[in-house]
Amino acid sequence: MSLFQILSILGIGGCVGVALLHYVLIARRQPHPGHGERRVRRYNLWERLIHVVLAVTFLVLAVTGFWASIGWDGPMSGYNLMIHTTCGAVFAVCVAVSLLTWAADHALARHDSRWLARGGGFSTRGDLPAGRFSACDKIYFWLAGLLTLAALLSMLLSMIPLLGTDDQHLMYHVHRYSTLVLVILTIWHGYTTTVAKPGGVGAILSGRVSRSWARRYHPLWGGGRGEPQQAGTQPD
Repeated sequence: MSLFQILSILGIGGCVGVALLHYVLIARRQPHPGHGERRVRRYNLWERLIHVVLAVTFLVLAVTGFWASIGWDGPMSGYNLMIHTTCGAVFAVCVAVSLLTWAADHALARHDSRWLARGGGFSTRGDLPAGRFSACDKIYFWLAGLLTLAALLSMLLSMIPLLGTDDQHLMYHVHRYSTLVLVILTIWHGYTTTVAKPGGVGAILSGRVSRSWARRYHPLWGGGRGEPQQAGTQPD
């Protein structure tokens, strides 16, 4: 078994294990705020579409890529390679679109340091200072963008024969390890924004959340106080 296979199993398995432990000790004890309340819009149709396409293409990329990497630690071929490269192009475009769509909402603010200092997602308190997106969401957003860029460029460069065999091999490893880190971070991000936050799945599917949900998880976002804000806006 290669080093990459070992790190992949430990990294992905460890992330899933931590998520399960977090759910048992913290998340399942969280209240389900806002049943029956008037709901406010959190995501518009465009944002929900981006979420869905990103999730589907990422899942296909992870399965096709790590099926080869973990299964036999070798290059992809045939339909597996065709599906992977096609979804990779769609995923890269969607990531670029998401950066343009949400860059302003993911700008770091002073209250983000307080969110982290109070334990963030590992805290049982419901008054953590978070705007439309938490500090954890913002960190993931920018890291995911950088890792996607690294994965895309390294794969393109690995296909250029002018680099030489050694450099192509190096780019191949950069691609594999950058995608491994991206998969681990995305598993955690997906867990913390859905399962660990009751109502998170409904927010993505319907685009709406209750005021109580907004006040508990994103108290500095306009959707939890006063008149509902349009998706993508920040509170005053």
